[in-house]
Amino acid sequence: MFEWSNSTRNPFRVLMSVTYDSDELVRWRAIEATGWVAGESSSSDLDSVREMLRRLLWQMSDESGGLAWHASELIGEILVNVPVLIPEYAGLLLSFLREEPFERGTHFAVYRVVQVNPKPFNDRVADLVNSLTDPDPAIRAFSALTLGVLKKSDYRHILQSLLEDDSQLQPYDFDSGDFVTMTVGEAARIAIDLIDSKDGTV
Repeated sequence: MFEWSNSTRNPFRVLMSVTYDSDELVRWRAIEATGWVAGESSSSDLDSVREMLRRLLWQMSDESGGLAWHASELIGEILVNVPVLIPEYAGLLLSFLREEPFERGTHFAVYRVVQVNPKPFNDRVADLVNSLTDPDPAIRAFSALTLGVLKKSDYRHILQSLLEDDSQLQPYDFDSGDFVTMTVGEAARIAIDLIDSKDGTV
């Protein structure tokens, strides 16, 4: 991957085009690869990564006239792989939690990034709690998981109310490189276990 990115002119643009592929698995692997390339690029050219983030944020705006469907997930993976930029861009990512059609992708991205650096997200707990009743099961699940990572014990009772929620979702799993099936209730259980654990892992 890194040899390809070093020998390819504008690898970000190439990978961005693949995120529109008709195959969802291909799209997600392109999102994952974008994070890797950003991480590799950041050591020698951090400004190019910033430019990519600015471009994605622009494409999410009404003024751009376009629509980068997976921009929030791409931003999330870039920040996961270039954590030095998390404090700079966390607030901008959070601003899309309730922005159609980016809600699901933004909740997923926040869950990914909060595992690397939770501090910038502590002030947006109210938004995440509100998302626990969202009609979209993926949003409910990612909100629960994020609250678990943040170890927000004040909301443990709300998470408990989701334990019987058997609505399914199929998020991309970065360990296996494929989709996994889980329920909102299973996500709530993981979140509660995270809150109850001493070291923040389950």
